[in-house]
Amino acid sequence: MAFQTAITIKKALDAIFRHEYVLPAIQRELVWKPRQIEMLFDSLMRGYPVGSFLFWQVQPDNARRYRFYDFVTRYHQKTPHNDPLDGVPPGAHLTAVLDGQQRLTALNIGLNGSYSSKLPRLRWNNPRAFPERRLYLNVRSQPADDEDGMQFDFRFLTKEDAADRGPTTFWYPVADIMDVEHSADLMDVVRDEGLSDPKEPLKLLSRLHQVVHGDGVISYYLEESQDLHKVLNIFVRTNSGGTVLSYSDMLLSIATAQWDRYDAREEIHRFVDEINGFGNRFSFNKDFVLKACLMLTERDTRFRVTNFSATNMSRIQDEWQQVKASLRLAVRLAARIGYDSTTLTSTNSLLPLAYYFHRRGKTEAWLTDGSSQGDRERVGRWLTRALLKRGVWGSGLDTLLGGLRSVLQEPSPQFPVEDLEKEMQRRGKGLSFGPEELDDLADIRFGDHRVYGVLTLLYPFVDLRWNIFHIDHVFPQAMFRRTALLEAGIQEEEITGFQDRSNGLANLQLLPDRENTRKSATLPAKWLCDEFENPESRREYEERHDLTGLPAELAGFPEFYDRRRDQMLNRLRKILSDPAKEESP
Repeated sequence: MAFQTAITIKKALDAIFRHEYVLPAIQRELVWKPRQIEMLFDSLMRGYPVGSFLFWQVQPDNARRYRFYDFVTRYHQKTPHNDPLDGVPPGAHLTAVLDGQQRLTALNIGLNGSYSSKLPRLRWNNPRAFPERRLYLNVRSQPADDEDGMQFDFRFLTKEDAADRGPTTFWYPVADIMDVEHSADLMDVVRDEGLSDPKEPLKLLSRLHQVVHGDGVISYYLEESQDLHKVLNIFVRTNSGGTVLSYSDMLLSIATAQWDRYDAREEIHRFVDEINGFGNRFSFNKDFVLKACLMLTERDTRFRVTNFSATNMSRIQDEWQQVKASLRLAVRLAARIGYDSTTLTSTNSLLPLAYYFHRRGKTEAWLTDGSSQGDRERVGRWLTRALLKRGVWGSGLDTLLGGLRSVLQEPSPQFPVEDLEKEMQRRGKGLSFGPEELDDLADIRFGDHRVYGVLTLLYPFVDLRWNIFHIDHVFPQAMFRRTALLEAGIQEEEITGFQDRSNGLANLQLLPDRENTRKSATLPAKWLCDEFENPESRREYEERHDLTGLPAELAGFPEFYDRRRDQMLNRLRKILSDPAKEESP
């Protein structure tokens, strides 16, 4: 390995544009955020070193043998994956980046591309949720003296935001500096932009031009060995710092190298995107899919290189379509009963379900088939209990998955809840809840990820299939502001008791989106009268949801809350003290 003469950013990015600098399959996607990219450019403008790079000179034979990927230019959060290199011409020499991908990608985006990330509070399917932003430099800003922060005002902005100019703001598109060949031409740029006082803007642009076109910023080592095992070892060693390289990144690269009918990286990334789009969205990753591949093909589920041998990878490739179908079914079931990225507290909890579907050859018809209703209910209740019980999916996960898989291998007419519980109990991960755990569940508060699961267990008759459900406050939150309580006649010394109870489980319920909107800030007793004109229907609803005795005024809230908490706790004792017991809706 030899240290090479440093090159300019312009030369490196031109090599990326010509597909001469590429990424090996062992590299992952961009993980840097806009602020990190902005700070990289700030460091360059200050003259700070940005670290050395490590490149691998790939000979033509290996260039056509292995898989490589292009750098990202226009990053989009919904589709963050690198595109595979579209063919390697015979005789082509490639330079694969082993260390420095994040920095080079950041430079490429800042000087050639854009960064589109999701705006808060907008849905993923909203086309306005991902505005395209490019990197700009405010050439009217004065360099700051703060050594710990940004001295130069680099920001990712939309075109509309960048057009907003004032006495202290003039946003120059950083990418434009790539087309300025000579620094002498910058005076024309400043004049063309109509800057009345060109001295400081010219100084900043000249510095930017020097950073991109003049300085040898890219200092790198070049590895020329064609021994893939040596290169892989070098890659692991050099990527031990920074944003930690996960072991699954390495294993995915092995799969990519060994599959011959599919591009493993592309297949797995595309499938992760697909299942994350189900229901109200999930947050699965490649780790989950890779572990599922081992689980469903009856391999050792531990993330070890030996478990991703050529033999195992061949079997996974052979069963890939069936693995996807079973995983897809498990995620669809979770979405059907209302789970999403915030309430599915352990994605690994779906692996036994997927294995059950895989082993029994279940298809998506199982989700709607009337004869499967009982089985669906057993699976759903087991999943909820397994998510509520703390410590089930933590340490000893692989041993637990192996034990559950052994149980599921045995023939059974339906999901074997009782046998699974015995196996979990044997491993110290039983689903029985003791008195203290039940009390803890009865006192969980709004915002706790377990609230949704507890409410679905308490009130299993709520049909979650076709509606978007919200966790709603029985007595609306707005009523518990201090001023509102005083206006309602609550005494000062009683306010703390009201507010402490306001976000507790006994003041929460599941309501469909439309009903929640209609209810708004109405007192619950009045809302029920408006919602159910028939007194018998109203009485039945109140009994089923433990809402009997709702007070007409806020003053009766504490008594109502304490009574409903006791009712909920009694229900939880019946359901969770014996996890194998079937609860009829």
